[in-house]
Amino acid sequence: MSDFLIRNADVADFDDLSTVRKDIYIKDGRFEKIADAIDPASCPAATVIDAGGKLAMPGFTDCHSHVYQTFIKGPLDDLVITEWLVRLFTFEEYMTDEDYYYATLLSCLSAMRFGTTTINEMGGYEHMDATLKAFEDAGIRVTFGISTTDIPENEVTPIISVEEAIARSEEVYRKCHGRNHGLMKASVAPAGLPAVSGEMAKALKAWANERGLIYHTHLGEGKMETERVAREYGLGGEAEALEQLGILDDKTLLAHSIWLSDKEIDIIAKSGAIPVHCPNTNMKISDGIPKIAQMLKKGIPVAMGCDGEASSGTKDMVREGKAGSYLQKAITLDPTVMDAGTTFKMMTINGAKALGYDDLGMIKEGCQADLILVNMEDDLSLTDRDHRIGNLLYAGTGHAVDTVFVAGDLKLKDKKLVGFDEDLIIRKCNDLIHDLNVRTGYVKE
Repeated sequence: MSDFLIRNADVADFDDLSTVRKDIYIKDGRFEKIADAIDPASCPAATVIDAGGKLAMPGFTDCHSHVYQTFIKGPLDDLVITEWLVRLFTFEEYMTDEDYYYATLLSCLSAMRFGTTTINEMGGYEHMDATLKAFEDAGIRVTFGISTTDIPENEVTPIISVEEAIARSEEVYRKCHGRNHGLMKASVAPAGLPAVSGEMAKALKAWANERGLIYHTHLGEGKMETERVAREYGLGGEAEALEQLGILDDKTLLAHSIWLSDKEIDIIAKSGAIPVHCPNTNMKISDGIPKIAQMLKKGIPVAMGCDGEASSGTKDMVREGKAGSYLQKAITLDPTVMDAGTTFKMMTINGAKALGYDDLGMIKEGCQADLILVNMEDDLSLTDRDHRIGNLLYAGTGHAVDTVFVAGDLKLKDKKLVGFDEDLIIRKCNDLIHDLNVRTGYVKE
């Protein structure tokens, strides 16, 4: 592991949207020293990088993802959710280990290109080894769990028993937890009610609690599904059902969290569970708009997620944050909600804490060195050095990210991935995607 001295970085403060010029010394994967000036002679083994006043921020945390979907974005465009799900599972059946490996690698590299250093993945079991190898090769930080269901929502829903779900979770734990020098963690990730029975939900939560792992699931994503759960449980909605099942606590992540009553938002606030806002997916699939502003006012530490690219279309967390902020301002008629500082906290420290890290998502001495440098000097739309944090969110995209470190390892420099031939990966992935489209019959040879 190399050491780095980053000089002349403008460190972002999300509380007041100010910046302060600092030198940053990264040693053994952590922020060793942050000061107004650090003499290179004091760290002779460090590689010196002059940030030149670039904006320094913690790496982004994508708290809800399905990385393999990077290979099936186009064929799932503009579909109603029932048809979308059937086509999704159909494509999954045709995907090979090689497809999963490169789909995962492509998604991870895209995420890092846009400043994401941590992904919380809800993945599949059949090609798990290829997926984990791609995570390892990409060098990104990841929490990984497999999606499980035991109640069919349609004719192609893959279902397994509760016993098999536990056995698979054990396998994930053995193969993943602590892998790649600790960059990889295991989780449990049942798909969510109504496709998951109360028995499976409780069994997986108990298993996760025994190992101190997070429980990652969908919540209240579809209006019809939420109404079905309410009828089946005789309650007001999915969050009430999860409370009754004993699922909700501060190690529970709730992707989407759209169709919630005010009572359920209070339940979540009291439980400590963390909703994950995925606005681009919510818009594209027409799921609805969650009450994020209300959750934030209740003190709920909402996180952000890009979801799968078959629904969101992007791994760009800046675009995700912008969409989320604009939606909340529009639906509440309040321009102050989900302000730039709050949104960037949702994308960084909130997500890191949700995944169980107390030393991530901050540029602070002793913390793990997941760091990005943002260059706003080469984009006409980002011209204004005095308001860079807000301008990055509202006027920019992840393309402004210039440099990325994951646990102190340099992954992106001068907007180019380190250690990867981008042109070669693009050509390989394009060929594999075309072959997949042909095999499934959605494109003719």
